[in-house]
Amino acid sequence: MKFENPFKLQNWKIKKFLMAILFFQISLLGLFALNKLGVNTPIIRPLIGFIYLSFIPGYLLLRILRLHKLNSIESFLYALGLSLFMDMFVGFLMNMLYPILGITDKPISEIPIVLTMAGVVFLLCIIAYLRDKNYNNPDFIDLKDILNPQVLFLSLIPFMAIFGTYLVNYYHNNILLMIMIVVIALVALIIGFTNWIDKKYYPYAIWIITIALVWHIMLITPYALNYDGEMYGAETTIENGFWNYNNFGNYNSVLSSKIFTPLICFICGLNLIWIYKVIFPLWISTFPVAIYIFVKIYLADKIAFLSSLIINSMGYIMIFAITTKQFMAEFFIILFIITIYNNMNKFKKKILTILIGFSIVWSHYGTSSIFMAGLLFTALFLKIPGLYNKNNNNLKEVFSLVGIYVTLYLSWYVYISDSSLFCTIISIGNNVLNSIWTEFLSPDTSRGAYMMTKQVSGLLLIRKYMNFGVAFFIILGMIKCLLNLFNKKSKFKFGLIYIGISLYFLAILVAAIVLPFFAVMGPDRLFTLSLVATSPFFSIGGIFFIKLILKGFKRDITTTNILKIMHIYIIILMLLNVGFIQEITKNHPRSIALSQKSIDNFGNLEDKSAFYRLLTDVYDVHAAKWASAYGKKNISRNNELPSSVGATFDNYGDRSLKIIGLNPHIKNIESNTYIWLKYANIKNIGFDINRYTMIWYYFNFSDVKPLLRGKNKIYDNKGSQIFLSN
Repeated sequence: MKFENPFKLQNWKIKKFLMAILFFQISLLGLFALNKLGVNTPIIRPLIGFIYLSFIPGYLLLRILRLHKLNSIESFLYALGLSLFMDMFVGFLMNMLYPILGITDKPISEIPIVLTMAGVVFLLCIIAYLRDKNYNNPDFIDLKDILNPQVLFLSLIPFMAIFGTYLVNYYHNNILLMIMIVVIALVALIIGFTNWIDKKYYPYAIWIITIALVWHIMLITPYALNYDGEMYGAETTIENGFWNYNNFGNYNSVLSSKIFTPLICFICGLNLIWIYKVIFPLWISTFPVAIYIFVKIYLADKIAFLSSLIINSMGYIMIFAITTKQFMAEFFIILFIITIYNNMNKFKKKILTILIGFSIVWSHYGTSSIFMAGLLFTALFLKIPGLYNKNNNNLKEVFSLVGIYVTLYLSWYVYISDSSLFCTIISIGNNVLNSIWTEFLSPDTSRGAYMMTKQVSGLLLIRKYMNFGVAFFIILGMIKCLLNLFNKKSKFKFGLIYIGISLYFLAILVAAIVLPFFAVMGPDRLFTLSLVATSPFFSIGGIFFIKLILKGFKRDITTTNILKIMHIYIIILMLLNVGFIQEITKNHPRSIALSQKSIDNFGNLEDKSAFYRLLTDVYDVHAAKWASAYGKKNISRNNELPSSVGATFDNYGDRSLKIIGLNPHIKNIESNTYIWLKYANIKNIGFDINRYTMIWYYFNFSDVKPLLRGKNKIYDNKGSQIFLSN
């Protein structure tokens, strides 16, 4: 039995296409009306709303642009990317125009958003009909491919994450999550060593592995694991019904949290906690799939799978889960790169790059700035005499792309958030220049150098050097490709634009280590960003290195067998980075999903600090809510909360309170200040971040307890306490 391929919806006959679109349109409006009448639809509306926001505007834009010659995964990714762009764009226009036109002074609220999105979709339907009403060339999917044992087996894995986190949350039992991680490792091993899973299912396997690993962390505790002011920013917009784009601050420039997240909230009828725990992970899990699709253009399927698996095995997919704005930007960057190398009409390509470029800029100030510099670097790289002709690159087209993106970037950040980003860039540049000669490669001022030189032991030491091994193979792979580029007799596979971007990201990683104050985002986040471009070089470098070593011993090995070795390497690294091996051996256990029972008995102070720093505990949430409800407001506006107070109060508390956490550097506490002892502090575990170097440090909390003498305890829930300094 066959049916029309929903992933290539833009290729359906126009009548069926519009019927599918209008089904979701009418369903959403009907559910919205029922909710207004008091009828709850707790699962149906979030599901319909998620599909509506994720794909409906995107497939309409694909139809309007007449982009039909795309494979199923490309269609899916473009539909998702264009939908996210359209969601942010519509929300932005509503926020800017509705108050001016006198429609409403609270445009970012439920009724305006639902009705406006419905109107926009209806208008896009009309344009799609007029533009492309005669196209009809649908693909078909065989039901046997869906009910295939391989697909059904893979489909069980995310449910293991869901039920496994339930067991951890309510019964403190991690057995199902441990089994799930073993199954994921076996899937990766099966793909690396056999052909039992057909290569057409590799993208699905990548998505399954990713969503399971993200959910096994994000579904821990009933609260959102979200950092960097994102949830607070969304809450502010929802409370005000409006985004004030003039407020100074980089966080205020992020449309993905200031506009897009509230829009999800009102369309899906979900609170912010479940948006960050369920909705964003579903989008995040598509990122390694996009990596796979791009790498597959140049390299074999198993190498492409290995390149996408690196994102998961390095453990950095968790960074996307807790800083969704960076994921949004990186997803659009890989879509931007895919578009550059897509064999489509130049005009359509330019339209797509403009829309995707806007999306990068709107998603994250840091990532968009780094990418802009990367495009400028690439343009200069291609100016090397005769180089751009070597791989049939059009230099004018490259400079056009750079010009478009730089224009979009400058036009946004000059007028939004009172140009705060440029103040930040100048400040970072000034710090780097003032200390580059005195503190070059200093672990006291460079977060990258600190991570490189930090003393660790046991499994953490093995993990550290295996992570360095990935970076080593990537660098070696890049060197190999550059040698091939300048060697006329060697084959060169990659496009020069891609090589230029990859070189730039490697330079960024080096700068994060050698330059003081450069790695403001953090070396782990910079490395995650670099993997957008550099992940395929891991396989190339590994193959080159192993063959070179064996050649010295006068032995030979096939590329297939080398890839098997590298699969084993990456799987072991994944087991280390998710904390599976540490939990089995009780050697530095610190996973918030796997080690909740073992952390107190087997972890040292740093392990415990790292664990409780990430965990959002129920005691702390209740304390933050109590302080917000009963504390004295506007004592002293505290826009930058202490890191020891951290994301929990950021997300669940009131920033108008003057609240601090204790650390060894505090000598005196001002009057009318609230002092918060978190759950970790009650267990004598202290942690904070050095605002000068942005490096976390840990301490025994009993050392700072004398600071509480003479302070009044005003709240105690047996796991979190609040004191008031009079």
